[in-house]
Amino acid sequence: MALRLPVDNRPATVLIPILLIFYSFLLLPPEAEFQIFSVRLNGYRLAAVLMSIPALWMTIRNARGISLIDIAVVAMSFWTVLSFIMVYGFEFGLVRGLGLVIDVGLSYFVARACIKSPDDLRRFLILCLPGVMFAGTLLFVESLSGHLLFRPFAASIFGDMTAYVAGEERGATVFKEELRLGMLRAYGPFDHPILAGTIMIGLLPLYYFSGLRGWPYLLGILFALTGIFSMSSAAFLALIIVIIAIAIHYILPYFAKISWWLVVAGAILLGFLAHIVSKNGIILVLARVTLTPDTAWYRMAIWKYGSQNIAKNPWFGLGYGQWERAKWMVGDSVDAHFLLLAMRHGLVVPILLLFAMIYGAIRLGQVMNYVEPKDRHLMLGVNIAIIIFLIVGQTVNFFGSGVVVLMFMVALLASMVTWAEQRVTVQRELITMQMRQMLDAAQPAAAPAAS
Repeated sequence: MALRLPVDNRPATVLIPILLIFYSFLLLPPEAEFQIFSVRLNGYRLAAVLMSIPALWMTIRNARGISLIDIAVVAMSFWTVLSFIMVYGFEFGLVRGLGLVIDVGLSYFVARACIKSPDDLRRFLILCLPGVMFAGTLLFVESLSGHLLFRPFAASIFGDMTAYVAGEERGATVFKEELRLGMLRAYGPFDHPILAGTIMIGLLPLYYFSGLRGWPYLLGILFALTGIFSMSSAAFLALIIVIIAIAIHYILPYFAKISWWLVVAGAILLGFLAHIVSKNGIILVLARVTLTPDTAWYRMAIWKYGSQNIAKNPWFGLGYGQWERAKWMVGDSVDAHFLLLAMRHGLVVPILLLFAMIYGAIRLGQVMNYVEPKDRHLMLGVNIAIIIFLIVGQTVNFFGSGVVVLMFMVALLASMVTWAEQRVTVQRELITMQMRQMLDAAQPAAAPAAS
């Protein structure tokens, strides 16, 4: 039977589940909660639960193998629930743990089922663009007008959103109209300005390297850039990463002996040297990249006392419990995603997530060299987005829609790696088959043996 390269001819309707999840937080505010059997679910959680059913059906019909990234995410979800059961008991811990699994596991699962190839991702970027434009317009208008508009208006309709401290309800969420560089830190439809900036700028490398043409390409880049109107250090740090990556992308062709692997190795070496040479390590270096440098020392204190808490509870963490810290540290927030995961669930969860992201980025960097330039560029955009979430995650806590987009990016890694590996495998089999056919064709031409 003849072998052929896989053709991406899936209809755009397969993207409906992941599109509904994205539109649920790009168009709906966090205040829009729905109560089902006494359980309150906001828009994206409700969409993730409902869309997991068609996603499961698509997975069964179009299974393309399980990757190490899939296994890591499943194990991470399992340990998340287990850690809460160990801290809170079976019934209470199971309920709390499953709530987080919706954000982590279901978001990943739906994205993984819907997006199987580079062409699927390009269709998603086009169909998701109206939602991105809506969110970006809100960020732009709020920042320049100096007033929060969307979230307060939603609160007047749906009611105030509940604020949580250590996992317990503590009144209503209070919006802060904070100015930086003369502009308001805009929320838009997002949970927090930091998440708004990270999510929007995180989409920038996907649109820039997408291979799209015309208005979808230009509008995608333009509205992804509106993340800067969150006026958050995370958005500016993410933008710096994108600019550096784009510059390297255009410079590398002039230096034949320098590859992306050498660039990444150099960046890791520089980070290691900065960790050794700087007084308090690489975390302080990242913490100083902020619009309010006075918070750098506070972030270092979070890492110091947070690490001490992890050492006392390395396997299952503290749950939402109060963590031990200095008396002058009045706030209990932890502005470091992977540190917070370790404090809340133990070391297993962040290690699995970091493995999925780092292994996926390395593996994608290996296999993308064997695909067409258009697809290779898009895969480069996926890797840059992952790097953004890896680095920004050292100084930001992803929650709400931020976790959904983080796991969406991890799912893209798994899907692009799987697609490229299968394509490379088929190409090698085609080459082997052609060589055998050439040898078989040449065999009759050989001289007959002497009698």
